[in-house]
Amino acid sequence: MTLHHRPDPPPSDLNQTVDIPSSNPPPAENETTRLSEAETELHVPLVDHSVSEFEDRYCFQEEIGRGGMAEVLACTDRRLKREVVAKILHEKLLTHSDALERFHLEIHITSELEHPGILPVYDAGTLRNGRPCYIMRRVWGVTLKQRLRERVRPSDFRYELLRIFEKICNTLAYAHTMRVIHRDLNAMNIMIGLHGQVYVMDWGLAKELGEGSYEPIELPPQEEVEGDPPETETANHTQYGRIMGTLAYMPPEQACGQIDCLDERGDVFALGAILCKILTGSPPYLATKPLKLLNQAKAAELADAFRRLDLCHADPYLITLAKSCLAADRNDRPRDAGVVLTQLNRYFELVLRQAEWDLVRFFDLSQELFCIAGLDGRFRRINNNFTRVLGHTTEELLALPFIHFVHQEDHANTYAVMAKLTEGKPVVNFRNRYRDSEGNYRWFEWTAKSIPEEGLIFAVAREVTDDVVKEERYQQLEGMLRKVNSFDFLFGSDVF
Repeated sequence: MTLHHRPDPPPSDLNQTVDIPSSNPPPAENETTRLSEAETELHVPLVDHSVSEFEDRYCFQEEIGRGGMAEVLACTDRRLKREVVAKILHEKLLTHSDALERFHLEIHITSELEHPGILPVYDAGTLRNGRPCYIMRRVWGVTLKQRLRERVRPSDFRYELLRIFEKICNTLAYAHTMRVIHRDLNAMNIMIGLHGQVYVMDWGLAKELGEGSYEPIELPPQEEVEGDPPETETANHTQYGRIMGTLAYMPPEQACGQIDCLDERGDVFALGAILCKILTGSPPYLATKPLKLLNQAKAAELADAFRRLDLCHADPYLITLAKSCLAADRNDRPRDAGVVLTQLNRYFELVLRQAEWDLVRFFDLSQELFCIAGLDGRFRRINNNFTRVLGHTTEELLALPFIHFVHQEDHANTYAVMAKLTEGKPVVNFRNRYRDSEGNYRWFEWTAKSIPEEGLIFAVAREVTDDVVKEERYQQLEGMLRKVNSFDFLFGSDVF
């Protein structure tokens, strides 16, 4: 995309740059230039070079995103030779002082938040046509909304999505400790990277809480963006004026325009809305017309969302958590994202504890010999059947390498099987002999699978001593029969 330049506008408090003498070296990557208290109050963009230097450094390319306040362009940093993105205020908003102030505030807040779940601000400045701009890391991946669309049923890969939700909560918990609220959390503002990274995007409506925090009073209404799909979640997405945010995820106090009342609990409501979408497949409010959607959000019409939650077959603990976050009265919600994260982690602990208990029962109730062993040749965990069959105590079996109990004639084959497992190859119907506490040897038949990167083997065995004895006797009888048949062939059946 080509950027059309205009002569530099006259300087103003809302659109000024800070000239740094050329003798000063540029800050290192990820380093944030600190603002003075006076500059912070004005929310001056972070700039360390002239307008011409800024545009000379970055090569602006195609548009990859667009919102009500800004467009996002793919961009190349010529100095560091890396792909980045540039977020640039819409040209039509240059004459709107509150829009300028809101964009400068977004730059300031985003640059102050240093967390793995928030894209770092690399640079900021002003283009020759006067439009403020800032540079961020580029991420390749999909939005949470796109990931959710891949499901056939809401229950599909639910655990994976809950882990993504955990990372969202972690990021918001950090922001809340920094006294920053997002105010526009939704499935479209969550990015999932190619390697599982989770980012909370678009802090354009974020606000710093506390005394002296600044809030632009009113912004121009957003025009509909061409190409947006006509879906509930995108209807009137990110409103401006006294109502800001995404209606399908919006708490009632925000929908009523009570911006002075908004705090961390507004973000908690949006977290509950995201959890509702993960569990049920849809956000809380489902009206297809923006005005109806707004009225639903204002009145906190949540009966349908709660009914869908009750019918989604998710764990009752998660349903309760979603409902508590979606409480119409903000005083009934968790205080901040940190509390939501703690409750979510408690759920994961309960799931893990239940899985461990189920494994213990499976181990102990099964008639087979189950074990977890290491590729180092030692048992890590065995069920009670090993003691029942071999007579050794659990402590004795765990204390020594298991080859210590294997018959000497079976060592070579056992080592060969261990080599296969080390390569990640499964083993089926392998037999060897283990010495019991009375010195006798018992035959075991093993099926095993390994996880080489974790150094573990999961194996099940059954005792086949009686089967082996029967097979040996059968082979002996077959041998005797062959001898008898051979004798008859050579000498005839009437020799005697």
